[in-house]
Amino acid sequence: MAAKVDLITVDISRTLGTFTGTSTKDRLLKLSPLADIAPERAGEAVRCLLYRAPALTSELINQVSRQLLIPFSEFPTRWDRGYLPYPHAHNALKELAEVAPVVALSNMAVTGGPERVHKVRTEHFGTLRAVYTSFKLGGAKPEPWLWQVVAGRHGAKIENVVHIGDQLIADVYGALWAGARVIHLRDDAEATAYPNGSQERVLTAVDLPTAVHMVRSWAGG
Repeated sequence: MAAKVDLITVDISRTLGTFTGTSTKDRLLKLSPLADIAPERAGEAVRCLLYRAPALTSELINQVSRQLLIPFSEFPTRWDRGYLPYPHAHNALKELAEVAPVVALSNMAVTGGPERVHKVRTEHFGTLRAVYTSFKLGGAKPEPWLWQVVAGRHGAKIENVVHIGDQLIADVYGALWAGARVIHLRDDAEATAYPNGSQERVLTAVDLPTAVHMVRSWAGG
């Protein structure tokens, strides 16, 4: 029996398209004297601070700068973050929207985040109902509550949400733990360790157009 699909959430990077420009982590590493001996600290600053803050305030800049030993005056003021959609993205989103409302759910740093969100909304105007980012929600995938909050905002039961994304931990494990179903985008044939008991809630696809057919099958269309 087909299951109901009330809402479709999609990742952005490597699902709908690619993020362009130098990543926040790499920009910060170039400025930090810790780059060679503790490069992981830049990634921690992005995940723990910049993914979760709604605005790039002086206090936040100070906090990141202290963690990475970057002089406050050298912290970037321009980020030039871009987004380039895949050629198939618009039509795939249009087809998904015929099944259920589609929203984006993405981990994104506040550094240049608003600029990038504007570009995503512009490119996918009329197909994405909303763009939800970690820096606006105050948490980052794979935290399960993110899907639950987004589902609630659209009046959807979490078990009737389908998430599409490419990251095993952030997208697949996070959505499954939230109670949603998942289509994992991957282009390799290697065995993947999905959570025990989740087999009926996970499908794999090579790209978004393939995922569209799977969503329709789940919805009985």
